[in-house]
Amino acid sequence: MSAWWSGLAPRERMIVSAGLVVLALLVLWLWVWEPLSSQRSSLQAEVSRLSTDVAWMQQQADQVRRRASLQRNNPARESNGSVLTLLEVSANAAGIRQPLERVQPESEGARLWFDGVGFDALVAWLGELERRHGLQVSQLAVDMSNEPGKVSARVLVEPRQ
Repeated sequence: MSAWWSGLAPRERMIVSAGLVVLALLVLWLWVWEPLSSQRSSLQAEVSRLSTDVAWMQQQADQVRRRASLQRNNPARESNGSVLTLLEVSANAAGIRQPLERVQPESEGARLWFDGVGFDALVAWLGELERRHGLQVSQLAVDMSNEPGKVSARVLVEPRQ
């Protein structure tokens, strides 16, 4: 190769050197600059798309926060089921489902009949309904039972206004 180079005339060496410089610049352009430029454009487009996504997510987060605050203010409506379902499930969890004889829907709430329910358990459950589920006891009639600590009760439970 060096024999070939030394066999060239000075003018030819200058032309070959200039060609090599142009070739090196072309290689740098095609293999370094162009991919970097293309990647930069791609990343700018991605940032723009992600910024749009973030703005949408922030808007949705604000709506979720508003709904959550509304549900905290009116938790009786937060369950997807009805007040009847909520009453049955919570009575079961409180351990007073057995003495619950009848549940009857009434306007937005429900009327419940208990027979032989523990008074303390009933009062604790009613308090839990008011505290956690946003329901209120509109009517309550309690009759003593022959068994100590047990009562019969008729209760009207409605969503808090």
